[in-house]
Amino acid sequence: MVGVGNIYANEALFSSGIMPDRKASSLTEQECDVLVNAIKAVLTRSIEQGGTTLKDFLQSDGKPGYFAQELFVYGRKDKACLICGHTIESIKQGQRSTFFCRHCQHGEITD
Repeated sequence: MVGVGNIYANEALFSSGIMPDRKASSLTEQECDVLVNAIKAVLTRSIEQGGTTLKDFLQSDGKPGYFAQELFVYGRKDKACLICGHTIESIKQGQRSTFFCRHCQHGEITD
């Protein structure tokens, strides 16, 4: 998913229940609607929390962003999914780490 940023893409796909390697052409209209709404919700919540501070990001007022405390999958490889308890997995896509829960998300990834 291009354009929303890796962290937010991971979180929106998780929220939508869509695996990160699903081809866009395989999504139904309903899945697209769910994904669009998830992207909007994730971005809105991140803005409300001042962004996502993972290392040294600070807002213009010098405060960190607190959205990182609400991440369900991003950066949580080998940790338990907060929803189902299964292990969060990670793959590389375009030189970026992508995090997902095989139990909560559905799609193409195979062993």
